[in-house]
Amino acid sequence: MRSKRGDVEGEERIYRFAWDWASRVLPERDSILTPGTKIWTLENLLELEDRFVGHPDDSSDKSFLAKLQEQLSGASPDAVQLMVELHFPFFWWIWEGAISAPRKLSDLNAILSWHPDRPQVPPEIVASLRPGFAHPGTWPMTRRGTQITSVIRASTALQRLPPQEYTALLQDPFAFRDFVLAVPAPSGDAAKLGLLHLVFPDTFEHISSDRHRRLLIERFADLTGGEADPDRALLRIREGLEPIYGDDFSFYSEDVDPLLHLWLKNPKAWDALLRWLGRIWATLDLGGLERNYKLSVAEEFAKGRAALLARESDWYDTLRRGLAHRENNLLGWRRKGDFVRWAKDNPDDAEAALRALWESDPGSSEKSRIDAFADGIRPAGLTTTGAAVNLASGLLMATEPETHPPLTVEMTRKFWRLAGWGNEPANTSPGQFVCRAYVFFDELLRDTSGWERPMRDRLDVQGALWTLGYLSERPDSWTEDEWNDFTAFQGGAQMDDAHETGEEPEDPVEPPDDTAVQTKDFIASAAKDLHVDRAFLDKIVTLLEDKGQVVFYGPPGTGKTYIAKRLARAMVEEDPDRVTVVQFHPATTYEDFFEGLRPRLDEDGAVSYELRRGPLSQMAKDATDNPNHRYVMVIDELNRANLPKVFGELLFLLEYRQEPVATLYRPGEKFELPENLFFIATMNTADRSVALVDAALRRRFHFIPFFPHLGEMKGLLRRWLSDHGRDTAVADLLDAVNSELQGQIGDHLVIGPSHFMKDDLSEGALQRIWEFNIYPTLEELLWGRTEELAAWQWTAVRRRYAAKLRLPNDDDATAEAEAAAGAASATEPEQ
Repeated sequence: MRSKRGDVEGEERIYRFAWDWASRVLPERDSILTPGTKIWTLENLLELEDRFVGHPDDSSDKSFLAKLQEQLSGASPDAVQLMVELHFPFFWWIWEGAISAPRKLSDLNAILSWHPDRPQVPPEIVASLRPGFAHPGTWPMTRRGTQITSVIRASTALQRLPPQEYTALLQDPFAFRDFVLAVPAPSGDAAKLGLLHLVFPDTFEHISSDRHRRLLIERFADLTGGEADPDRALLRIREGLEPIYGDDFSFYSEDVDPLLHLWLKNPKAWDALLRWLGRIWATLDLGGLERNYKLSVAEEFAKGRAALLARESDWYDTLRRGLAHRENNLLGWRRKGDFVRWAKDNPDDAEAALRALWESDPGSSEKSRIDAFADGIRPAGLTTTGAAVNLASGLLMATEPETHPPLTVEMTRKFWRLAGWGNEPANTSPGQFVCRAYVFFDELLRDTSGWERPMRDRLDVQGALWTLGYLSERPDSWTEDEWNDFTAFQGGAQMDDAHETGEEPEDPVEPPDDTAVQTKDFIASAAKDLHVDRAFLDKIVTLLEDKGQVVFYGPPGTGKTYIAKRLARAMVEEDPDRVTVVQFHPATTYEDFFEGLRPRLDEDGAVSYELRRGPLSQMAKDATDNPNHRYVMVIDELNRANLPKVFGELLFLLEYRQEPVATLYRPGEKFELPENLFFIATMNTADRSVALVDAALRRRFHFIPFFPHLGEMKGLLRRWLSDHGRDTAVADLLDAVNSELQGQIGDHLVIGPSHFMKDDLSEGALQRIWEFNIYPTLEELLWGRTEELAAWQWTAVRRRYAAKLRLPNDDDATAEAEAAAGAASATEPEQ
């Protein structure tokens, strides 16, 4: 279905180009890059069939582009250009969260550089490289050649058709699909499915995985009407879900959470939860332990609701008695107490909040009612999601307790994590949180309906879950081993490896279909957190993919380390096990960084030495063991160490990743630095000039400047203040101060914005920042320049920039201070 997930203009641009390719470029043998040139000819396609498809390079020690360059050596210029243009139907459907637009363009330009005329990619075509639609998974991403082969063969088969037959296919999406899918292309169905969505976005979903299509159809089989055709079945499923999730929703999007978790379950985590729920349900009398007392409490809440809706004058007393019921452990005591006291003092406001929750208007949803209640109780100091969720869910038991079980945020999140759902999306409202929990309970009811004695409703599910969460004594009928397994699950042990990755065997016959799916654009999320443009981070990632390592350099306080760590997290999809942070200092050695001999005491107290891995050696091993995942090492303060001494022979490997070397402590073994290991280093130019870094090391890194008045860092403080709803006067101060300082100390020593990225920016806080953070640095830099330094004392700075900071002028401030001092002295007793 046509995607409208965010960048609608960008998505529509892709659809226009894809239709132009299918309806004009391909049948007219024209060109995407140079219209009027015959590029998509059968002759050129057959040349690529011979050179590229017919001569595959299965070696693992070269990149796709390196192998492609050898395969296209001696190819005609038109065939080279066609190879570039074949990438567009591939790149158009790949989401920029999987391959960034700069990376796509970099690959296209690399191939174009082999063309004698070096054609350029027009700007409007460059714009079509983002945003894309689908993350194809590990298999297609790491086997681009297979996917390009699929596009070549499908295009060749379409070119062979008589014009009238081709025209007929374009008028019948399902006939076009049948033809394309019938074209022989080993393991290239992802590209074919992507192509179908590009050309017919209103008919075919942007789902590039056959397994995902099957899972969707299996989960929502009741909506298909028995339709056997998978694409027609998906259309029916969409039609059935649109009343819930809206038009043009994506089956993968967080915007329609938790839809994804209904059909793409984490099988190991979900099955484990079902297994232990079943064990508890079969072992314990949860009716007596959990259900009955909750129904009693709900009856008391119902009396309060009835009194309020009937506008009885004693509704508050009736509700208070229900809240004070001796068995009411459903609401947190502090929240309950705060609510009761507030309702007593503010009965009209409390009544309005409760009516919003309890009155069921035909046009109101549970979500909107809960959110209205949450807004209504904020004056009581009950402003957190936890308070709103607990109170709203508990009080809703006054309506139908079987369908409105009580909730706590902490326990609900625990079960979401155990089930593989993860926490709720950011900015989830209390109403969305409660409704997500209800969907979760309903899904458990659905998948346990086949039990011999199934759970009856959400209240049963809540009781079983809470018992599972709190059970602390072994039931008599459970063995010790069973209890140990249960407590391990209860603590989340299975989450260490719960999500099977579907890694393929050494020589698979059929490609595996990854269980995991990436729905979050980690780079875009990082850009938002960092208050920088996404293109800036994309550029850094492209530079990392080029050389494998970059250096952020600039004065202190410009966010180099913070951005390095946040970008590293984004590059590894926020997997903490694939990020390492080390800090260099003058005493850092090769043995600290890579590996070396370390003393150890044996049982007899004798000292011996063992070879122990340092952080780089360990990370290189992890990256080698997992070649399809990125690993990132952040090296803080790179230039504070003796770099040639610390890196040793590793300097060579930074540039020649695929060439093994003998390391200092393992001369008999060959060591390689894996290509999926990246380095982000930071360098404080106030400590040591970039120009003094070893030239050999400089050549191996891309250097990215971080100066507060240049590039992406310019205006960073202003953006941060604006995004946090703060006055931007402090940004005006920083810009003016740095402009004045540049002439005295140069670009490399100006003041960074991070000094001022704090919650408290009152005048007193600014004075502390200046006197204890900034002025000591200026004092060192301007040593011996007394008159210049005097101008940078806080009193002088305040006087010059009071207007920019919107502070009273110095004379007014002095008068106020003297008056305050006089008043204080007048009250002091005589000595």
